[in-house]
Parts: sequence; structure tokens; C-alpha cells
Amino acid sequence: MDARPETYSDRFAGIQTGLTREVQQGIGLIKDLLEELDKTKTALKQTKLDLDNESEGRRRLQQEVQASRERKERQGRRPFVVALIDADADDYVFHDNFITKGAKGGEDAADALLARLQQFVQELTGQPNVVDILVKAFANVSGLGAALERGGRLKDANQLRAFATGFSSRQAFFDFVDVGAGKERADFKVRESTKFFLESFQCKHVLLACGHDSGYAPFLGQFVGDKPTADRITLLEGSPFPTTIRDLGLNSVQFGEIFNKFTQQAMPVNAWARSAAPGTLADRGNTAGRSMVEGLSALVPRTARPAELHNPHAKPDRLGPVLTDQNGRRVDRELQVNEVVVERIKKGDLCFYFFLRGACLAKKCERNHVHRPLTDEEFDALWWLARQGRCHKNRRADRDTANDCSDAMCVYGHRSTDL
Repeated sequence: MDARPETYSDRFAGIQTGLTREVQQGIGLIKDLLEELDKTKTALKQTKLDLDNESEGRRRLQQEVQASRERKERQGRRPFVVALIDADADDYVFHDNFITKGAKGGEDAADALLARLQQFVQELTGQPNVVDILVKAFANVSGLGAALERGGRLKDANQLRAFATGFSSRQAFFDFVDVGAGKERADFKVRESTKFFLESFQCKHVLLACGHDSGYAPFLGQFVGDKPTADRITLLEGSPFPTTIRDLGLNSVQFGEIFNKFTQQAMPVNAWARSAAPGTLADRGNTAGRSMVEGLSALVPRTARPAELHNPHAKPDRLGPVLTDQNGRRVDRELQVNEVVVERIKKGDLCFYFFLRGACLAKKCERNHVHRPLTDEEFDALWWLARQGRCHKNRRADRDTANDCSDAMCVYGHRSTDL
């Protein structure tokens, strides 16, 4: 029996509806797949960019590591130890049997000092001859030569100049430097050279021949709190150190075979030179004049004292606050000081901590703690003198700005490399 036409139409309509639905579902699936593909392609592209960036970053890091390694290798190629000598000081005048021989004596002194320094380096490192050795001796050659001649230790002051020439020419890195006439020129050279070499990566140790003078104590004291730096310093001892130097606790060594060792039985060269200087009270043989000098010296006593001294008249609030520049580096406010007041205060040898901060905590400080209360002008003059020694922490911050000095009571100098 034939089916009715309407039956076929119904069946076709049903099939058409089903096919349309399936086609639409298929098209929808394809669209979803295409969208997912686009997302995958975008993610893949971003991943590739990230990978390229990571690869580039890793290459840069590897290059920086390699550059740093090469830089450290270059810095370590010529390590050295330096000896800085205040040769104007009585404790560090070379032995008479060297200086009386002129140029030949200078050469012999250089050889003897090199041998002693090589022994010192071997004891220090456990390995001989692994570092260069630099020596810089600073003196007013004309003044020292004249003093040695007056003291009968030289026949002619020119012998010392010849000695200096022989000393400097003998070894490549040995220099006997004539600083010329002028107060504390040798001191200035020693101080500035010390700071320079302590900042050098290649400088492994600094031997300082300046322990004779308690005036060096505040300068050396700024390094004591930084153990890695303090461990790189050794003081050369002639006669026994002043208490303020000894109490710093720095390492010390003696080179008795190189330098004269001053004893109480002999008048030191520079003291003899001062007493015999033309126009002085001692030169006139004036007994009353000498008594006057002794009386003036008594105005600045160095008395025994307890472990801590407190000054109720100090004005420590004048030291603060901490100031910084636009880069966050600590700097000092400008001080208006009177040169006459500065010179007068300088002669008093006043303790920076006692008169500026209000307390001296050193066990045996030999600086002067006896003075009437300071005026504001005198306070600023003493503070200006203290600032001539730059704060070591501030100096270290030239390389690591995150660790600048933040002590509002710090009396030493602070200045940024940008100033």
C-alpha cells in the first residue's frame, strides 16, 4: 500500500529539522574550536615572548656574572700591602747607620725594610711574596735634615736628601716624599693616604707608622668599629704608644732594626729642634721663659679619671638633626667659624666626645677634658675640627648608599660624592 504524500512531507520535515540542528551544532562546535585555537595561538605567542624575554634576561645575567667575575679577577691580579710612614716623627726616623751613608744608606734602608715587610706579609698571609709591597714615607726633608744636623746625628743636612733619593730609587714602589715646610703636612698625607688605600679593593693591608702621636687617635678611632677594616690595619710601634692609641686595640708590630727607638735617656730629634729653634725661649736660655712654657702646659692637664666622663655643660642638641641631600646621602650643615677661635681651640686639644656629645666613654682618653663651658662659637670651632676626619660609615656609603651614617650625635664629617 502506497504511503500518503503527507507522510513523506512529515518525515522530510523531521529529517530537515534534525539536520539543521546538527549542522548548527556542528557550526557552533567549529566556532568554539576556532575561538579556542585563537586563544591558544595568542597564549602561545605570549609564551614565546615570555620565553624570549627570559632567555634575554638570562643572557644578560650571565653576561653580568661574567663581567663581575672578570672584574674581580682584574682587581685581584695585583694585590698589595702598603706601609705609610710619618717620617718626621722621632719614632720613625731611620737608623743613623742608614741616613749617615747618604744615597747608599737609602738603598740599604729600602732593602732592609723590604725584607722586614716581606716577613711581615708572610706572617700575615702565611704565603711569602704573593703581594706587591708599597712604601710611602712623608717628611719635611729640609727641616728634618737640619734638626738631625743640629743634633749631631748628621754632618751635613744634605745627607738626608741623598738618603731619600737612594731610598726612592731602590725599589719600584718605595717613595720618600718631601712634603715641604708646614705644620702637619706629613700628618695630612698619612691620613688621606690611609683613607684612599682602605677604600682600594686591591689593598689587602695598611701598615701605619703614626702611633707616636695621640692626635691620630680620633682619626684611627673611626675605623675601630668596622672590624673588617680594623683587621686590615697594623700600627708600627716605636716607643710605647700613648694610652689613647693603645686603647684602640689595633694590631701592632715593631721594626726595631729599621727605625731608631727613642728612649727617655735621649732627647728626640723634633723636641731638640723645637728647643733650639731661633727666637724661642729655650734658644735664649731664659729659665723664666721655660718656666712660663711649663706653666702654660699645666693649663691643659691630662689627669687620671674614671672610665666615663660626663659634661653637663655640653650642648649635644646642636649636633642634630641628620640632614640628607636629594639622593638620600647624609650631608653636614655649613658651619660659620672664626679662624682665630679655631686655632685657639685646636691648641687646647679638647676631647670631641666630651665637649660636643657630652660624654667621653674611652677608658683612658689623653685628650683634654678641663675647660670652661664652650660658647656657641667655640662649640662650632671644635665641631669643625672634628669634621676634618670624615665619618668612615659615610665614606663607605659612597659605595653602598643603604648604609649611610644615621647617628645624629656623630661629630665627624659627612659629605656626599654628589657634592
